Amino acid sequence: MGKLIYKEKNGNKRTIHFCGLKFSYKNRKQAAEFFTVRKAEPLLEKALNNADVPDKSILNGNEKDIYYYLFENIFYDKSFITRIQKEYVKFVPQHSDKYFLDAGCGRGEFLEILKENNIKAKGIEINALEVKLLTHKGLNVEKCDVLTYLRNTSEIFSGISAIQVVEHLTFDYLYEFVHLAFEKIENGGVLILETLCPQNIENLKYFHADLTHIRPIPYLSLQFLCEKAGFRDIQICKSLPNKGGYVNYAIIAQKPVS
Repeated sequence: MGKLIYKEKNGNKRTIHFCGLKFSYKNRKQAAEFFTVRKAEPLLEKALNNADVPDKSILNGNEKDIYYYLFENIFYDKSFITRIQKEYVKFVPQHSDKYFLDAGCGRGEFLEILKENNIKAKGIEINALEVKLLTHKGLNVEKCDVLTYLRNTSEIFSGISAIQVVEHLTFDYLYEFVHLAFEKIENGGVLILETLCPQNIENLKYFHADLTHIRPIPYLSLQFLCEKAGFRDIQICKSLPNKGGYVNYAIIAQKPVS
């Protein structure tokens, strides 16, 4: 057998001298520097530039409402969100005479998509700034939290969506929301719940970048809760693939016709 003569090191390059032959390769497992410094890219300025507001003076209301609106404009890409949410239209009842309710409608992407598809829709949102901006766009939006709204309305809806909402809710709140949604959706209507997929380890690295997130929710847990409330024919949609899997999943749950 041949004999390994020696291994030569030059930076991250390694050369093995073996029986008069040379084999070179790069060592990709370099140890990280013990202490390193880099200049942070400004985020607030970028968020302000991305803000879709008719007048920047509108950003003078409740500080936390403004914070979250600007946060969304830097961390949530509107183009990807719109592309994903267009896929949900196929699950929304097309010929119902009842409104579809988007709970926690945020910047209103799904409301705009529903409007483009001639589906009657209204939204509820706790962020007063976003309600103001959506109302300015001519969308039907009310400032209210979802439980208060569903407890006090006698209206029945063709369906209810909560897109990137459930991860913000405590268990008690989520439990009541799903059960109230079942009561307030017409027979044959749908509940659409989209959230981050915790099976994707890449999501868990950045889950708490949104400081209002409480916990990631596995799809089996959300599916079971929907079934417990009475929903059936549940479908699982996944969207936005990356190296860790899919970023999002959505539960599409139907209320039985009878």
